[in-house]
Amino acid sequence: MSSQSSVGNLVDLKDDELLLPSYLQKQQDGIYVSLPTFPVGGGFDKFIDRLFGDGFRFVNLDYQLLMDLLYDYGTILDEHGMDTHIRLADDIIRFPAKRKALYKGVKLDDAFLSAEYFFEPVEIEVEIEVPVYGEEDADGVRRIVGSEIKLETKPTSLKVDEFVAEMWLRGVRFGIDVDKVTDVIARQESVRMSVAEHLEVFESSDAEIEEANELLHRDNSPKILPNGKADLRKFQNRFPQIEAGARLLKKKLGVPGKPGFKVNGARIEPEIPKDVDLQALAGMGTTVEIQDGEEYIVATRNGFLALDIETNHIDVTEKIENKAGVNIKTTGDLSLAGKEFIEHGEVQEGRVVEGTNMTFRSDVFGALVSKGGLILLEKSLSNGSAKSLGGNVTSHGRAFNSVIEAHDGHIALKYAEACHIAGKSVVIEHAINCEIIAENIEIDTVEGCGIAGKSIRIGSSDSSRGNESNISVVLPDLRVFEAQIRQFNKSIEECKLVIQKKDQEVAQICSNAEVAKYLALATSVKQSTVKLTAAHQENWSKMTAKFAKVDNALDRLNAEKQEQLKRIQTALEEIAYLMEGRALSGKGICCKITNVAGDTLVRTMAVQNGIPELNKIKAGEIKAKLREQGSAQARLFFNDEGSLDWEYALPEIEPLPS
Repeated sequence: MSSQSSVGNLVDLKDDELLLPSYLQKQQDGIYVSLPTFPVGGGFDKFIDRLFGDGFRFVNLDYQLLMDLLYDYGTILDEHGMDTHIRLADDIIRFPAKRKALYKGVKLDDAFLSAEYFFEPVEIEVEIEVPVYGEEDADGVRRIVGSEIKLETKPTSLKVDEFVAEMWLRGVRFGIDVDKVTDVIARQESVRMSVAEHLEVFESSDAEIEEANELLHRDNSPKILPNGKADLRKFQNRFPQIEAGARLLKKKLGVPGKPGFKVNGARIEPEIPKDVDLQALAGMGTTVEIQDGEEYIVATRNGFLALDIETNHIDVTEKIENKAGVNIKTTGDLSLAGKEFIEHGEVQEGRVVEGTNMTFRSDVFGALVSKGGLILLEKSLSNGSAKSLGGNVTSHGRAFNSVIEAHDGHIALKYAEACHIAGKSVVIEHAINCEIIAENIEIDTVEGCGIAGKSIRIGSSDSSRGNESNISVVLPDLRVFEAQIRQFNKSIEECKLVIQKKDQEVAQICSNAEVAKYLALATSVKQSTVKLTAAHQENWSKMTAKFAKVDNALDRLNAEKQEQLKRIQTALEEIAYLMEGRALSGKGICCKITNVAGDTLVRTMAVQNGIPELNKIKAGEIKAKLREQGSAQARLFFNDEGSLDWEYALPEIEPLPS
């Protein structure tokens, strides 16, 4: 059996030789693959079919390289580059039929995922030249007269290169474990074993969305106070704030998978990676841009990050919108920097929300504080509070046992029960057992409330649970105006006495005949009715020097008199201002009740500094203050039926003693 190379050339190719394609080259030390000319599009498998089918095999084949050339050419290029020659085997030789007969059939499973082979010791017939002996000679010796060929069976072993070639022809074209096969051949064991396994497909990676900004993360750790202590009621950064131009999300491209292969060489294709459309995710205040070769969702304005689960949009809004509610687990207490906040969830009892314009679309049981904005309650406010410092409060739902304040703003409520309500103006549809304080009050239906205001208009007034409706019309405390006017009048009289005294001193000085003559002449000189000659000028200078002290005294007295006159003018202006303020303090004060349906008391209440003074009274004391009956002289109405239409008339100011 010959192991001579079976590779021939095109010029003198013999019948038992194999012609190699251009990309396979026979060199002195082996068979090489030329990667620059290798047929990437296919064709190498057909050559291998022809090689094995025509009875040839490799010697010392690099099986893994063969598999990569057939099924994973990209890996070869990654490792070796394009301009490379790689050694595939030592040689290509004939695979004799006698040797092929040593190999049995292989068992493939139905899905071609594995292959089994039964190994056992093998024998082969070999030709042996044996001598042929002639007849015995005279000495009794049989001499060799010739030779003949006989067949004899001898033990042999399989070869891994032959195994690869035979398995290819029997349908195993991928995944042979050559190390395992080499080992079992060397051990000459009888064993059935798996000789080839399929390659699992390496699945594709779908396109993904990556965060491109650390600010996308809410920081729910406790807020650190300036003194270094942690405020367990507040989170560090519940609502991330985003600047225009900031990258928000980045598209990570999908990565195609790598195919798997069955043992018969059939390709197992991975699924095509799924793509992600950033345009479908970009919501209000964002856009999709290509930056540095990557696709991003970018903020187009300053605002707050909002992830809309229903629409699957990422938004940058000028308002903060939250749907999880305000409680110790989701948000803690909130101190909001944005101008507008919308809460869709419930505000838990004990939680505090501070902001500007705030809308609550579910029930509120906590404390709301607005700095100059509107608090809008679309559902109920129960056992909580809503305070707007310089802004307004509006409730479309039910307010119960709560504090509602907008001392410098407007309060509009649909229904209020057992609430403390204080504002600049208050409008309520239905109020029961409430304490209400405001400059202007309009209520459709009142039941058992304590009310204090300057302008009060009520549609229907009734008692509730034994409590009468007690309405106090706040009047200005005119005594303050009168006391100040009296003080200014007293100042005017004092100024007049000073002026009178100064006039007496001037008259006394002028009563001297010589002084009177000098003053008359001085007046004539000033008015140019008397012309002084050069001769007279010297005498006049002597005279003015003589009466210099008189001039100084008169100038001083006149200046002091003018100062008193200015004080009188200032006092008169202040009196006019006070009179105007007094008139304004009584303007618009009224109480009108269209229908009295139950016990109702209406009285006047004089309060220094008016409504602001009532707002200073503690909540526990104001209830008793508003339920006082007042004196008989202060009562305007006390009945369980009828109506009232009363307007305040400012009394004429009485002459004030000096």
